[in-house]
Amino acid sequence: METSLKATVRDNTGSAQSRRSRGEGTIPAVVYGMGMEPVSVEIDAREFTNALKTEAGSNVIFNLEVGKDKFTALAREIQKHVYRNEFLHVDFIQIDLTKTVDADVQINFIGTPMGVKEEGGIVQTINSYITISALPTNIPTSLDLDISELNVGDNLAAGDVSLPEGVELADTEDDSILITITVPRAAIEEEEDIEGLEGEEVEGEEGAEGESSEETVEEESSDESGE
Repeated sequence: METSLKATVRDNTGSAQSRRSRGEGTIPAVVYGMGMEPVSVEIDAREFTNALKTEAGSNVIFNLEVGKDKFTALAREIQKHVYRNEFLHVDFIQIDLTKTVDADVQINFIGTPMGVKEEGGIVQTINSYITISALPTNIPTSLDLDISELNVGDNLAAGDVSLPEGVELADTEDDSILITITVPRAAIEEEEDIEGLEGEEVEGEEGAEGESSEETVEEESSDESGE
């Protein structure tokens, strides 16, 4: 998906100017890539936020208008405030629509795992994104991954995601784990406690047997003395 976005060149840079820009409703940004000299710009915060709310999300293709110049770009690095809903800075990288680019795509985990329904396991999400390579216009909004057949101890990796035609993993050997089904920590601790108690019972029985043997030996000694 493509959207148009106007930007103005920033003559002054630095943290003070950046704070001033954000206070005025704009976001400091930079445009670079494909051999061009980096250009510092400002973009309208509301327009940029609305663009990210489209179906393409952060992979939306921007047609940037910077004065008389126009750039086709992707927002490759988006810096947000730690706790405020505020964008601090955006890096736009110029792209060629006829050449592949790398992009992070969100994974939608579909279904309830067997290990959760039947074994009391829990879903542990390691990573909900994979990095793919595709033409800019072929970058999927998101990708689905069925996890309903997973049992406790099972996991799925980046290579298990079905990719549409024209899309492949940026690293074809990527085997990073996305999701796994584990036993709840409370259940593990409970099992360890039970094993500990069983161990104490065994030691107690051995001790009792030892005492009984000693008493028998003492009784036999007394009987021999009496004779």
